[in-house]
Amino acid sequence: MQKVSLLILFIVFLLNTSFYPLHNRKDLWQSWKTIQESGRLEKRPVIVDIYADWCVYCHKMDATTYKNDSVYQYLKEHYYRFKFNGESKDTLEWNDKKFAWNRNYKLHDFYIYLANGNLAFPSTAIITPDGQPFATAGFIEMNEMESLLKYFVTAYPAISFEEFNRSFKPSWK
Repeated sequence: MQKVSLLILFIVFLLNTSFYPLHNRKDLWQSWKTIQESGRLEKRPVIVDIYADWCVYCHKMDATTYKNDSVYQYLKEHYYRFKFNGESKDTLEWNDKKFAWNRNYKLHDFYIYLANGNLAFPSTAIITPDGQPFATAGFIEMNEMESLLKYFVTAYPAISFEEFNRSFKPSWK
């Protein structure tokens, strides 16, 4: 009886994973090392999804916004993509500067730098090809994400984000 139960569980698992090939989007995120190496070859914006393990809205954004087919495809095509734990104790290097865990804030200095002091989980930072960080704190719905992502690929730095948003028409579903 126990073997039959295990067999049924295994079959259910296989069916769930085989019919939903895009369900698990772990291939979306890249290592920081890969991004730094690739960035030397092709200039693209970098999206940094800043999260904390305990953050409910961080997990919700993973399950909704980042799993959306349009968001996923656009990110893969136009951005370098880094998922970063804002409470990490790992040292990270960027622009010849080392960032580490900050004892006073109990957060990572890279997160503090990218967020420009506006510390909330989740946060989404875009580092432009010229190295300028722009951060948005809080949960981002798919339509808001479309506007943000398209701005940094099509309109930055020619016009402000506010000006871009005034005439922006969302098209992702």
